[in-house]
Amino acid sequence: MLNRDINSRFEDWLLSPSETLDFEVKQWLDLEDQEAQGLVAKALIALENHGGGFLLFGYLEDENKKLVPDPNRPASLEPYLTDRINAIVKRRAEPSFHVEVTLQRHPESGDEYPLVRVTGQSRVPVRSDSATPGNSLRQNVYYIRAPGPESRAPLNASEWDALLQRVIANQRDEIVGLLRSLFPSGGAFGGPPPPTESELLDAFVKTAAERWATLNDALATDHPARVKLGHYLIAARLVGTSKNASAQSIIEANQSARRYTGWPAFVTIHQDNTRPRLVDGCIEAWVAQANYPDVGHADFWRIDPKGNFLLLRGYQEDSLDPARGFGAPGTLFEATLPVWRVGEFLLRVAELASVMCEDGFGVAVSCQWHGLRDRKLFVHNMRRFLRGNYRSSADYVHTTGQFAVSAIRELLPDVVKSLTSPLYEHFDFFTPPDAFYREELGEMLKNRF
Repeated sequence: MLNRDINSRFEDWLLSPSETLDFEVKQWLDLEDQEAQGLVAKALIALENHGGGFLLFGYLEDENKKLVPDPNRPASLEPYLTDRINAIVKRRAEPSFHVEVTLQRHPESGDEYPLVRVTGQSRVPVRSDSATPGNSLRQNVYYIRAPGPESRAPLNASEWDALLQRVIANQRDEIVGLLRSLFPSGGAFGGPPPPTESELLDAFVKTAAERWATLNDALATDHPARVKLGHYLIAARLVGTSKNASAQSIIEANQSARRYTGWPAFVTIHQDNTRPRLVDGCIEAWVAQANYPDVGHADFWRIDPKGNFLLLRGYQEDSLDPARGFGAPGTLFEATLPVWRVGEFLLRVAELASVMCEDGFGVAVSCQWHGLRDRKLFVHNMRRFLRGNYRSSADYVHTTGQFAVSAIRELLPDVVKSLTSPLYEHFDFFTPPDAFYREELGEMLKNRF
């Protein structure tokens, strides 16, 4: 029953779990008891209406309000397996929906804990179909996940609207298919189908990259911040219901956001020629003219209040001094930096998105690395030892992906791996182990600048 791939993702949760809107924890329960079934059904209905998430069994709060393993472990985990949990859903939820249970092994004790995955794909809101005698579950209630976090009924129009928007989004393909069947020529739709989220992101990236190229080319040839040998860019687009946030509120959120490195995504330098400005409806900053400039800190970034983000930066490796034993500019590629930069960018986007988008949003991501050919992998300060001589055979690598915000917040190593592993493969098929992503991001997440 142990899913080893998923288990590796949840080791941190098992070591130090905490409840979020996407992640709920329950102690060991007697699942033959109606009240216990009601608690489980309530949690799962709320997660389904939330757009998906996870329910972990086997932890309770200690006297310090910290979640720790529940010592009252049952003799058998059979009542917690997929068929039994789905039987509770079928009996207590309308419409019923399917969940999957995997047993996650604690990395220290070796004990297994049931983890229920809820997909959030229902096309209509889910309600409770029965009540329990003690009211752990009330009948005909559309439970949602709410700040606290807690599972409860919607309290206002905004919460009802968010619930309805999520289920409508799940019906999108069905609705579009029906409309296309009614108007097969497409002409009655008024033209071709609307662009996809990826196409909209690509258009934003193209415009922003052209803007940066114009600025970069205007620098003097010998300017230390003029990017000549290569650069990378990371872009994202929010997929969800916009809150129509103002540019000022986004700037304020960016200023107060957590910094995991000393030079974070969307860095702000308060100088006349570097501070953010509104350009073409986007918040834009270019810090190449900051004091002590270099290509590794010549950031160009844009945030579109409509939900698009872009960060473009030269390679920090190209600012290293060859006299100190490093290769000439354009010859090296630091192996750990893509993990840190992509991870930090995604976390910042997720944080700003909470101001810009309703809960349950997704994020479409695009990453580009330019000027890679013949660069050699290395690790600065020899924090890691690379066995082999890995050089890039490609000059350009482009990766994409689309992720739920819960994945970015809770499964960051897996998300970053999916976006960067194709990059590493171009360096003579270099394949970092999963621990590489977990350990590097673990180090990054310890920081607070």
